[in-house]
Amino acid sequence: MTAPASELGRALAAAFGPDFVVKHLSTDVVLRHLDPELLQEHFSWRDLNEILSRGRVEPAELKLCTGGRSLPRHEYTVTRAGHRVVDLTRTFSLMRSGASLVIDSLDRIHPAVRAATDDVMRMVGETASCNLFVTFDDSQAFASHFDEVDTFVLQVLGTKSWQVHGPSEEHPLPEYGDSDPARCPETVLFERTLEPGDVIHVPRGWWHTVRGGGESSLHLTFAFTRRTGYDWLRWVAYRALDSTDVRESLARAGTPEEQRAQAERLVTAFVNEAKAVTLRDFFDAERRRSGGRDTASLPWDVLKARPSAGTSVELATVQAPLIELRGEQLVLTAADQEFVLPAAHREACEVLVRARRVGMAELAEQSGASPAAVSALVSALLRARLVTVADGRAEPAEGWRAS
Repeated sequence: MTAPASELGRALAAAFGPDFVVKHLSTDVVLRHLDPELLQEHFSWRDLNEILSRGRVEPAELKLCTGGRSLPRHEYTVTRAGHRVVDLTRTFSLMRSGASLVIDSLDRIHPAVRAATDDVMRMVGETASCNLFVTFDDSQAFASHFDEVDTFVLQVLGTKSWQVHGPSEEHPLPEYGDSDPARCPETVLFERTLEPGDVIHVPRGWWHTVRGGGESSLHLTFAFTRRTGYDWLRWVAYRALDSTDVRESLARAGTPEEQRAQAERLVTAFVNEAKAVTLRDFFDAERRRSGGRDTASLPWDVLKARPSAGTSVELATVQAPLIELRGEQLVLTAADQEFVLPAAHREACEVLVRARRVGMAELAEQSGASPAAVSALVSALLRARLVTVADGRAEPAEGWRAS
């Protein structure tokens, strides 16, 4: 397990505690409170204004919503120089009339939010993204609904009125992409006007009604998609491809008896594979496939010189790579690839995985390795895209002197 990389990630982990994932994730509405100033350091009106002033937010997605529906893009965008851009005059006019502004996947374009989103992924072990909601007065972006994802809702500025009605009886535990199949329950299990610093966890499939609570509101929603039995079944089916019965062409022109026999062989092959693996095998396989965001570490990505003593190094993968000793070799597995290093680097790798972000000199001190060895290790991990490097100055390739 690696430590959170961002201050907001550390605050969330501390506020919800080590037992949250086991005892409350996806099963309870949980309210916590963070330092409002910390949230505003991560995102504020200034950040939003800077984003809107660009005119385009790709690869994030901006939309305006009102009355439970998304407005057509042509109502608030125009074409300039061959690109579709946000028309701020139209956008603000629609917002004055009650529309709410939503930016989906804000983590793709905002570094601080991206770091916090990655920490949410580490905290819950699932894929996550972050959406921004901006509401004025008592506007309501969406009618009462449930989400097919679990969420952490962080009230950054202003207030928002929340009612959580509980899980859907007609469609519990919805899968990603499921929409509301029935009416909202009348019961209210949780009711509160969220203020800056308030954070709530809302489980997937739980109905909620949300309205603006005053003059203005800005909140972040970290949404994460839980792995389900369906994901495990697909994984087992893929592993079953090792069986010739599974790879055999289906008997489209066969007799009913031949088709039944083939179906029985397929079921047998699947069941045999399913009995041979565990859920832990599935989670380990996911960890092996897990990569990270493709981030740049210039000038170190191009320089021939190795990173210096004043440089900091950080794991680029969201989940910690698997570390295995195979004889005299150390094997790191991430992004569905194996990276082979000398076994002497094991302790330094373990320190890096635990700390996630650490200075080069500190990494050498904690692992007991020489500065030159740590420099060589980080240089190799950087070429493999397993770490990012920042700050510091270039040193000759032979190594560097610890301060």
